Amino acid sequence: MKVCLTASLCLAALLSAEAEAKPKPQPEMLIFTNVNVVNTRDGGIEEGVTVVITKDRITGVGKVGFVPERRNIHVINANGKYMIAGLWDMHVHSAFVSPAWDEKVIYPLYIANGVTGVRDMGGDPDVLQSRRSRIESGELLGPHLFLAGPFLTGGKSDQQTIAVNSPEEARRAVDTIKGRGEDFVKILSNIPRDSYFAIADEAAKQKISFVGHVPYSVSAREAVTAGQKSVEHLSGILLACSSREEDLRAQGLTALANRDYAAYEKLGSRVMATYDQTKARTLFMQIAQSATWQVPTLVWTQAGSRMDDQNLENDPRLKYVPTSVRGQWNPATLLKNTSPEDLADLKAEAARALELVKAMHGAGVQFMAGTDGPDPFVFPGFSLHDELEWLVKSGFTPLQALQAATFNPALFLGKLDKYGVAETGHAADLVLLDADPLQDIHNTRKIFGVVVGGKYYPREALDKMLEQVEKLAGQQ
Repeated sequence: MKVCLTASLCLAALLSAEAEAKPKPQPEMLIFTNVNVVNTRDGGIEEGVTVVITKDRITGVGKVGFVPERRNIHVINANGKYMIAGLWDMHVHSAFVSPAWDEKVIYPLYIANGVTGVRDMGGDPDVLQSRRSRIESGELLGPHLFLAGPFLTGGKSDQQTIAVNSPEEARRAVDTIKGRGEDFVKILSNIPRDSYFAIADEAAKQKISFVGHVPYSVSAREAVTAGQKSVEHLSGILLACSSREEDLRAQGLTALANRDYAAYEKLGSRVMATYDQTKARTLFMQIAQSATWQVPTLVWTQAGSRMDDQNLENDPRLKYVPTSVRGQWNPATLLKNTSPEDLADLKAEAARALELVKAMHGAGVQFMAGTDGPDPFVFPGFSLHDELEWLVKSGFTPLQALQAATFNPALFLGKLDKYGVAETGHAADLVLLDADPLQDIHNTRKIFGVVVGGKYYPREALDKMLEQVEKLAGQQ
């Protein structure tokens, strides 16, 4: 038997007193009424609709609807608040940095900030696989994890890296990553040229994507042609726009071979000084026409350029950072290990990155939002909202910035049938906001509630979650 939604709501209200007297099970059905759903496909807004969630799926969105008659229903009157698809941070390291970032510290920070999915770009592979399994089973609270597994790098292997100093090693490494059930291959910047192209070839054969840095041994143009699916931190882009690209690349490779890192770092200013707009436009057009995405991690670049900011020590988000890590983030310590010349270069790079993103975006290059947290002053969860604001400062509209953390990641991952939009049939990973994010991107911070895997966490629950993280962080 089916009854009108209005009648079901009345039934739910009559049963509320009985429900409060007993431990509340996970409701079979979650209903939001009077909610404005933001369409992250095209920026439209469905105003005053009802959203029905059954278990972990959205089963209805509309003005009028019918639901099965049942007792275990939770109804929330959204009072005109705005609903968006859950956010994704497409560049994190949740089990790579200090072990003080316990799973019960780092993952709730994502959920409390509306980040219901992350692309983990490398860390302890066994730990990450275990955590993913426990998150998906409901044992551990956390975002959906898409995993890279061990980094592929030049040099030596360790627990979190696989050395690829020859084409043979490169092919075996791709096979290992595929065999482990990882989602993609992550490469670092010190991979030899012949190893890089072996990775590209083997990844295509194994039908697994490869992402990461553009190695110094390879041009950004070659990376795009080779099929690299995403480029992180804008690596290799500025060099490919230099009028002296080949000369500076040769100098960089010589410096790296000699481990002359001071000489290598000095090349950055020369690369920026030789920027060729005509060459850049040609490159950006090539990238735009390819399947290569950019994850610029602007918040990471900006954080590295602000270590002389006297206000850093007063950031209220520091209370969620483990005590031992907080000491490593001390601005005075960071500044002591950075020369004035290096800091000036970091500031120039940060300013240039904004200009570069603006130019690339204007040429039609595809972008996703990522943070590279938790590096110093890149806060898990919180900093994704910083990244969205930096994208807007780089010329994105609020909708385009929001898409970089919703629709675009789902499209990139081949999961647009599941994530990225708040539509019937999609995963019930949602964020309820107090204000319209399309009017002001800062409104993504105004979180009233989060739904992850069909479970609803209202503001009160999110605040308790943060209080628990603060307590645990103080003990780490």
